Amino acid sequence: MQLNLLETFRAVLEKGSTLAAASSLGITQSAVSRRIAQLEAELNLDLFLRDRGRLVPTRECLALQGQIFGMVDRGLQLRHLAHDLRRGNSPALRLRVAVPASMTLSIMPRILSRFLAENDRVQVELHTGPYDTIERMLMDDRAELGFLRIPIQRQGLAVTPTIATRSVCVMPQGHPLCDREEVTMEDLDGEPLILLGRMRAPRRVLDAAFWTAGQTPAVRIEAHSVMSACSLVAEGLGLTIVNGLMARDYAHLPITQRPIAPAMIDRFAFASNADVPLSQAAENFIACSSRFLEDLLAGQ
Repeated sequence: MQLNLLETFRAVLEKGSTLAAASSLGITQSAVSRRIAQLEAELNLDLFLRDRGRLVPTRECLALQGQIFGMVDRGLQLRHLAHDLRRGNSPALRLRVAVPASMTLSIMPRILSRFLAENDRVQVELHTGPYDTIERMLMDDRAELGFLRIPIQRQGLAVTPTIATRSVCVMPQGHPLCDREEVTMEDLDGEPLILLGRMRAPRRVLDAAFWTAGQTPAVRIEAHSVMSACSLVAEGLGLTIVNGLMARDYAHLPITQRPIAPAMIDRFAFASNADVPLSQAAENFIACSSRFLEDLLAGQ
């Protein structure tokens, strides 16, 4: 049964005439009469008596009034909910996002601040973990969106490329290499290094770069996040090479960052389960995050 028929029924009873109902609904008086006739036909019940152009409610009409008014209210609630869901801004939405822990110091809080200012009715559930864990969370539907370094490792994930950034060498303040504009692999010969774990894709890229330069890295510590690597550098335990995006979150530490030469580019994307369409809230989050990260890398 069409909601507009029930809305018209309610307007006639509340306003007292087809003319007043037509004015409140923004339609013609004849359209009101047609809708009432259509509703009566669908119910196979006379709802009004026609008396010299007036509609007089029957007893059956009054018996149905409460049910129909309730259906109109629920229909309007459904319309409002659908409208909010189309916009991606509804209290019925819980957006589950998984990101590396290294992004949670300031990058993700600032993204969430922007996103929630624009989507003030959405609930966000934030998960953290290494990239392989984030990929599993997406496949298991524990998260709708995940921030990953690309290329990704698992099949079945759809990616939205978001940002590219240059790898940097992070060193304690006052280190001799701080005077360089860029740091090469040859510059790191013999330097104690703190590198990300061997089982991770970024580490394999680094190992290949050292091999190409004819260097054997002097690995002192293996870390498992940009956050821990930069913190260890701040304690003077060695130098590290990490992506320049997440390294920005630790610029407050007593460290110095310099780009690696030749340039090593890290690319990141938002990923989701390819078999499950993204909600509009997730689309909004990707757009908001992409704008923020572009501004961040542009120095705004």
